[in-house]
Amino acid sequence: MKIEIRADSVLIDGYVNAVERDSKVLHNANGPFVEKIKAGTFQRSLDRSKKTGYDVKVLLNHDYSKELTSTRDASTKIYEDNIGLRCQCEIQDAEVIKKAREGKLVGWSFGFIPIRDSWEKESDISHRELRELELKEVSILDDRKKPAYSGTSIETRDDDIIELRSMDDKMETVDLTEEKKKDNYKFRNRILATRASI
Repeated sequence: MKIEIRADSVLIDGYVNAVERDSKVLHNANGPFVEKIKAGTFQRSLDRSKKTGYDVKVLLNHDYSKELTSTRDASTKIYEDNIGLRCQCEIQDAEVIKKAREGKLVGWSFGFIPIRDSWEKESDISHRELRELELKEVSILDDRKKPAYSGTSIETRDDDIIELRSMDDKMETVDLTEEKKKDNYKFRNRILATRASI
């Protein structure tokens, strides 16, 4: 996940989930399983959302009361490429900007309703392939949530069972606010002054 901090917004860009890749071991009521989301699954869901007028939301920590943006906003792009589901968005929420400055944003997660999948049992673990799903939301996670694609949780919303997933991610934060630029400028001038006095 790449985070670019500006004076009054945060630009966030990263992969929410990879396609055609086995997850770590997940758990449900039937025991442990490994999951793979087939290529094209996310894009078909996004295409259906466009046709029906459903906006895929960008939330903080899967909290529907904390909608940050959605696919109806021109500055938000959610799409599938050859790697997986990617989200690029501009967030103007003060809490998220503060958490970004403090290094408290830790990754992505997403909530979905499975539509078509297949299961195979191999030894002690099941394998699931997701071929169709309804993407409900993608979430930016803060340090209260730990993205690890190593667990699964399920919540009920409007009588739909929504599965939640998250994935490990590397964080890269760039602060472009004027205050930070001034700090960098002062630091660079101190270095130059030190060198000049040697």
